[in-house]
Amino acid sequence: MHWDAATVPAYLGDRILARLGRESGAVIRDPYGHRLTWLVPPGTTREWTVPETSWVQLLSIAQHLTIPPGWCTRSAFTHWIRSWDPHGLTDARLLYVVLDAVIRAEHGPREYESGAGR
Repeated sequence: MHWDAATVPAYLGDRILARLGRESGAVIRDPYGHRLTWLVPPGTTREWTVPETSWVQLLSIAQHLTIPPGWCTRSAFTHWIRSWDPHGLTDARLLYVVLDAVIRAEHGPREYESGAGR
């Protein structure tokens, strides 16, 4: 199976997860890297723009992502917060809207929106 992924620092990811609630699909937590990763349909993150200062990493099908075993839902290692079954992939448009809102709340408006970069 193929997918894109959005890997987000935990301080943003926990807020995103809370806002998505039951609408969230599968989510992976990396406690060492302090990151959460959402899986979305392939090709859907291609048009996303996120500020570099947010440390959000967008991965496509050509990049590597460590996936924990399906049974690994609680661990000091990389594990599923929301397991693959029955949730599957997260709706990419919904995730992007929530991700953007959380980034704006944490980091403020983007430069091009405030006119600072023009």
